[in-house]
Order: sequence, then C-alpha cells, then structure tokens
Amino acid sequence: MSSNLIVVESPTKAKIISRFLGDDYRVVSSMGHVMDLPVYRLGVDIENGFKPEYIVIKGKEKIIREIKQLIKESPKIYLAMDEDREGEAIGWHLMQAVEMDFRSEAVDRIVFHEITEEAILESLKTPRKIDLSLVDAQQARRLLDRIVGYKISPLLSKKIRKGLSAGRVQSVGLEMIVNREKERKKFKPKKYYSVEGQIEHEGKDIGVVLWGKDGVKFKKFQLDNLQHVEEIIRTCVGEPISVADINRKEKKNSPLPPFITSTLQQDAFNRLGFIPEKTMRIAQQLYEGVELADGSSTGLITYMRTDSVTIAKSAVESARKYIGLKLGDRYVPEKPNTYRSGKSAQEAHECIRPTSSFRLPEDVKNTLTPSQYRLYRLIWERFIASQMKPASIDHVQLDLVCGEYNFRANGQKIIFDGYMKVWQTSVSENDIPMLAKGTAFSWKKLEHKEHETKPPARFTSATLISELEKNGIGRPSTYATILKTLVGRKYITRESGSLVPQEIGIIVVEALEKHFSGVIDREFTAKMENHLDEIAQGRINWKTMLEDFYEKFKIQYQSAMKNMKKIKDEATGKKCPKCGSPLVIRWGRNGKFMACSGYPKCKQTYTLDKNDDVVANRESDLKCPKCGAKLIIKKGRYGNFMACSAYPACKTTFAIDQDGYIINIPLGYEKCPECGKDTVIRMGPRGRFLACTGFPKCRFSKGLKELEAKNG
Repeated sequence: MSSNLIVVESPTKAKIISRFLGDDYRVVSSMGHVMDLPVYRLGVDIENGFKPEYIVIKGKEKIIREIKQLIKESPKIYLAMDEDREGEAIGWHLMQAVEMDFRSEAVDRIVFHEITEEAILESLKTPRKIDLSLVDAQQARRLLDRIVGYKISPLLSKKIRKGLSAGRVQSVGLEMIVNREKERKKFKPKKYYSVEGQIEHEGKDIGVVLWGKDGVKFKKFQLDNLQHVEEIIRTCVGEPISVADINRKEKKNSPLPPFITSTLQQDAFNRLGFIPEKTMRIAQQLYEGVELADGSSTGLITYMRTDSVTIAKSAVESARKYIGLKLGDRYVPEKPNTYRSGKSAQEAHECIRPTSSFRLPEDVKNTLTPSQYRLYRLIWERFIASQMKPASIDHVQLDLVCGEYNFRANGQKIIFDGYMKVWQTSVSENDIPMLAKGTAFSWKKLEHKEHETKPPARFTSATLISELEKNGIGRPSTYATILKTLVGRKYITRESGSLVPQEIGIIVVEALEKHFSGVIDREFTAKMENHLDEIAQGRINWKTMLEDFYEKFKIQYQSAMKNMKKIKDEATGKKCPKCGSPLVIRWGRNGKFMACSGYPKCKQTYTLDKNDDVVANRESDLKCPKCGAKLIIKKGRYGNFMACSAYPACKTTFAIDQDGYIINIPLGYEKCPECGKDTVIRMGPRGRFLACTGFPKCRFSKGLKELEAKNG
C-alpha cells in the first residue's frame, strides 16, 4: 500500500514529524522556497498587471524531481509548511513547480502551532485547502519590496556609491536610527539640582527628597540655580522636619502576557544579550524539535512568528495544574488570566509558549545547547508566570514638612510574591514604618545633588523593535531581518548594544527623505502593512494595492532620476606616491577610502579612520627583516596589521596595536612545536594570539600571556 506524502519546509521538522507517524505517511522537506523571482532582473511585469516571473531557485531542481516522483506514488499529499503567509506561499509554489493543481482533491493543507504528536495527529483530522488570500498577501509584499529595491538601489549605486541598496521597510528603520542620532547631536544638556536628605527612626535611616513649597510641586527643572538650592538647604537644616501625612496602599502588580515575537526578541536582548537574529534562530530550533534524554523527539515551543497572545485552552489548564501542584494553590488565580492582542494580530495563532508546562527547563538542560536552554527557560518562565496570581506590594508615601518646604519619602515591600516567584522582576524594597502625624525629626543629613539632562538614548535592538511595532512597521517575521540587513549593509554598527548609524547610512537616509519622502516614511509604510493584512483577510485585491502604490512611487522615482545629486570624489590636495596623480576620497563597500585618481591604471589606495586620517596601506619607516622590502600597514579581518610590501613573494607580517606600533614579539619568535613551521602573531575576536603559518592544516595556537610568561 502506498504511503501518504507530507511535505514540510525544514529537514529537522520532517525528521521529528516522521517519528510521530506510522508507515502510512512519508515526510519530506522542500528545503524552504522552491520558486522565487529571478535574482538579476526585476521579474515583475508592471505594465501587465504586475505579473510576477517565478523561476525555480537554482539548486532546487533535484528536490522538485524527487517530490514530483513521490507525489505520483502517493494517494494523498499534505502541505504542512508553517502557518503564516510565507508557509502558504511555499506550498503554493511547490504545487506550481511539480505541475499539480493545488485545488486537486488529492492535495490538502494542514497547519499546527506546535510540533508535537498530539498537534500533528489533530491537524491531519482537520485539513483545509491552500488559502489564496494568504498567498496573495505574501506575493504582494514580495513584489512591493522587489519594485522598491530594484528601482531605488541602482539609483543609489549610481549617485552615491556602488553596491548600495534600499528596502521599503528597513529604510524606515534606518531613518529612525539616523534621526535619533541627529537629535542626540542637537541636544544641549541642562543642569538642575535635587535636595535629598536623611532622617532616622529607631536606628533606621529614611531617605527624603524635596518636592515642593507650600504644598505646590516644583516645576520640572525649577531647581536650576545652585545659590537658590544652597539657600533652601541653609533654611531647612536648622529646622525640624515633621510628618504631615502618611498613606499606605496595597497595590497589585499583574503578570505580563506570554511572549509574542516582538516581546521575545526584546526580552532576549535585555535579559540574555541575544541579538534578534540569534533569538529567532534558536527559537526555530526549539520549535522544530529536539531529541530528549529518553530518545523521543518533540518540539519544545509553539510557533515563534506570531503577534497574538491567545493561549489554547488545554495549555491554560496544564499551566494552572502545574502551578497548583508545584507551587501551591495560593498562586493559582480563581479564573485563568486572559490577555488582549493588538489590532493587527491573527487570533487564530497562539502566543509563544512551551508545548508542555510540565517540561521544566532543568529537565531538558542536558539535551540543549547553553543558548537553547537559556531561551527555553525564558519562554517557559514567562508563560507560567502569565497564569499566576498578581504580586501584592505594600506602597507607603510619607509626606513631611520643614518650614515652608515639602519633602517626601516613598517605600515599598513585597507582601505576596505571586507571579514573581517564577518571573524575576526587579522590585527595590524599602519598608517605611507607620509614623504618627506631627512626629518631628532632626536632620541626619541634607545635601544637594547635581544632575544633567541626557540626550535621547540610541536605539538598541529591543527599543527599535518596540518602536517599529508601535508604529505598525513590519511584522513578526521581519523584525530580525530588518536589523540583520542594516548591519550587513554597514549602514549601522552595534556598539555596546546600541545601534549607531554610519556616515553612509546617514547619506542614504538624507537622499531617500529628499526624493522619496512620500514612500519611505513611517505613516506610508504602516499603511502598506495594513493593506497587506487586508489582502490576507480577503478584503482588498493585491493588484489594486500595487497599482495605488506604484502610481505615487513612479512620480517620485522619475523625479529622483533627474534631480538626485551625484556624490563626487573629494579632493585631498595630496599626490599619489606611485604615479603623482591627485589622491581623492571615495566611497567603497567598507566606507570611505583614499585612492589614486589615476585608477584603473594606478590602484594605490589607503584605508581611512572616522576622521579621514590614513590608518592602513601606508608605508612605514621599517624594513622587512627577511627580505629588506618596506613594511606597510594593511587592514585585515580582525583589524590592522603590518606586512611586507613584497607580498606574495614574502609573506612576513606583524601584529600591531591601535597606534600602529609593532607588538614587541616578532613573527618567527619560535617554531611551531607540532609541525616545525614559522609562527605568526594574529588578531582574533579575543585579542592577539600566536598561531602556526601552516593553518588550516596545522591548528596550533598559543595565548600571548603564556608566551610572554615563558620568555620573561
């Protein structure tokens, strides 16, 4: 008897699902998309109703042939790609590639939120057909992004620098980062002061802060005059301070909803230090499944691309049962906690949660990588906490008077930890005792503190995703890609967790703002996202949306073709040491560089730093100890280094420090103990190290501290 065929997009997913099913099913992977638009041409017939030109992706021909043969041998075909627009499109394209009608009785679509035996078997009981509205939405997004990218990118390459590119959504993200940097540069700090003191009650210090005068709160930055502040302190320090009022109130601190894609990426960055790309890569692994200690395999979390906080009833019941059994009934709320998703969320989807509340992080720790374990623990704790009782916190506000001035002390104490027993939340406890009105104290300490307003903080991965989500820009599947693209294009860099725009990124944004202001902006991009959602819901036609978009885009594009100014080479006033032609500053893939204007006849170049000073490819006053040729400074993967100008005839190199000085241990200091070849000092992500020149055949390496200790 022939087996039914299930096609998924991932080989890992295929492997796990096949273990849940018997001989009646065969599970294979399409290895992602099998068809797409061509790489080297637009592939969209704009004049003919935006007709796309789909072709088989290079390298996928063999997979298509194999699946086509399996389809002939199978009575039933199930398309089991991820439940989103991309998954729907993969299935639709696969049917085109194997030349089979997706509406055939033999073809069904199955979907599931988690890769568990129960979920897979249930999906086979409730198959459906391919949803063309979802396919249309994916296609509209793909064509929209292709038109913008293939029209604007060559324009930027021609006018600004070769190799530049632009994207409909990521350009808006870049604009946010650049504009924040401009705000920071315009910012002028302002000094202001606070008056803070201490009183003592039964051996315990109570901190108080000046907040007003005669019961009227000071305006923001009102205390900006040091002489005035010192006068207040002189007036108060000799006077007693007494209790005017005390208010004690119990407040409930409710748990956060379970994760959606954006909040998972934000918390993984803030708590674990994971950039969004890493978070999504690991989440994909946890979703597709791992092999457990008992030899069984299962997915550990539900689908990780979602904007819905909906929770399956069975998952809620399981979480409540776990909380009652393991933590105690006092942590279980009377009714399950429910949460409301955003307007654009697809309620048919679920939140990101563990597939089993009883599969504790510690139970699977030994089967996971450290990063997988940390992310799974984060997801598990957030979900369990979302179904627990609120924490109860005792808040105390103590109002005091000293002459005509008003002071205040605030305290809080956790009465019941509630969900915080599982989800770590920072609560600074500072218990203030109940004091009778009129109780007077002498000052133990009273002083002023100087403050200065700070510029708007640079975006981090977490805060940018939050801002994109707030503005309706992008969707769960695009946040990580946006950041990855901007970093990959070197429009921005990550510095200590912050996203810092580079000069080329600023130039690109300014050009786009000037010539494509109506297309590359927050409001328009958010509007397009809403239209894509409406296409997915079958409410508007995808061609109509593209026509409306292109009508406006075409006008701005034609104007930009005529009016966008070309960035010219910048004169330096210096001469090329090789041919005497003027040296100019140009833009390259890695930023600015100095080059001979006689190119291509003369290919002399120099690497520049942020101040346009030459830092690499400049000649030094030193000679190569092996052949006598001059040494020059070059730029490598891990920073600058010094090399012989006679390369490749002579391959002598030296590691150098930030100031260009040779590190005091030269190459060839000792022979490789494993193969006898020369050793070389290299720069790695963790600093300098000694390595064999026979790499990669010989992988000997040694830390410099060990070497320096050995040789004194």
